[in-house]
Amino acid sequence: MKHRSDICIVGAGISGLSCATHLLESSACRGLSIRIFDMQAEAGGRIRSRSLDGKAAIELGAGRYSPQLHPHFQRMMQSYSQKSESYPFTQLKFKSHTQQKLKNAMRELSPRLKEHGKESFLNFVSRYQGKESAVGMIKSMGYDALFLPNISAEMAYDIVGKHPEIQSFTENDGNQWFSAEEGFNGLIAQMKDKVKAGGAKFSLGFRLLSVSRDDEGYCLSLVGEDGWQLTHHARHLILAIPPSAMATLNLNFPEEWSPSRYGSLPLFKGFLAYDEAWWKDYRLEDQVLIVDNPLRKVYFKSDKYVFFYTDSEMAGYWRARVADGEEGYLEQVRHHLADALGIAKDRIPQPSQHIHKYWAHGVEFCQDAAAEHPAALLHRDNGIIACSDAYTEHCGWMEGGLLSAREASGILLQRIAG
Repeated sequence: MKHRSDICIVGAGISGLSCATHLLESSACRGLSIRIFDMQAEAGGRIRSRSLDGKAAIELGAGRYSPQLHPHFQRMMQSYSQKSESYPFTQLKFKSHTQQKLKNAMRELSPRLKEHGKESFLNFVSRYQGKESAVGMIKSMGYDALFLPNISAEMAYDIVGKHPEIQSFTENDGNQWFSAEEGFNGLIAQMKDKVKAGGAKFSLGFRLLSVSRDDEGYCLSLVGEDGWQLTHHARHLILAIPPSAMATLNLNFPEEWSPSRYGSLPLFKGFLAYDEAWWKDYRLEDQVLIVDNPLRKVYFKSDKYVFFYTDSEMAGYWRARVADGEEGYLEQVRHHLADALGIAKDRIPQPSQHIHKYWAHGVEFCQDAAAEHPAALLHRDNGIIACSDAYTEHCGWMEGGLLSAREASGILLQRIAG
């Protein structure tokens, strides 16, 4: 007996679940079978909510959204009756001298983007501010990816304006930000339930190895977590997986899909809960500090917990500390927290609980700043459809995943109807 479906979606993140939802809502798919695969044992992709100390929901993956920047995602939260709460980290209360200079520099240099916006951000700022000053300014924003040579000045201005902690350095102070009151996993669970109720089937814990064409459409070779090999046949196929995963398949990505190049950034998040909110003594509740040490961005969430968020080289630094052992990792966190606050290390207590997550390809994006292509890609020869936030202007955000899924499912619906 063949393992088969009319429509196969690989990827059960927000893009894959959204694709399935759109298809099930269309009369064109009535009576068609849909199968969804994912290499993880649970749906959600890069949405990973967990409970810390049994009291607070934390986000190991996607953590916040802006109604102004992400209207489709806001509507989805409302349609599933998901409660949001204000995300407090939108202003730097304690600004360094360099950070105070930064906003004026960003505003003054903005008109120069027309002439030199394709240069790397570091070269662009160095051109007008000098190399030493430029390094200090960029470092003061806490996102080390801004130093990468493939991050142009145009891309950097867009990145800065779309991140709540540093949006005030551009003209985006008016953007509101929210998080999910009980974690974004609640949204994923409801989306999955809706898709299952519509008749779609899930096969989780299966990694896609290769795809080929056959007389019935597509033949997928997959392997389960226990090593069991599975062959699945599908008439139609959507790959709702990121570019880094696409590149591992036998589909010649991106050459047969897009003229653009794609890259990714590693991320590391560390969360720590304590018996007492010791940071209240320093009036740090709901404050974020950007510091010149490996913690980079430190957030003090009301009286609940502390977390830090790093990218690029510092993400690798923390991954290595964890590999050295949990005790050494926590000692390094204490050391750098004390350094950030200018206090003795013994003033920083040991956490009662902690959770961390390293994402090898945390944010994926198109490397070509001027590239314009559809929100979903098509293989030039075999017609496979691919969707990812990386193909949109909202790369790295849930909004991009929704926009790409809408495009991908629309292409497939036209194909089915035609």
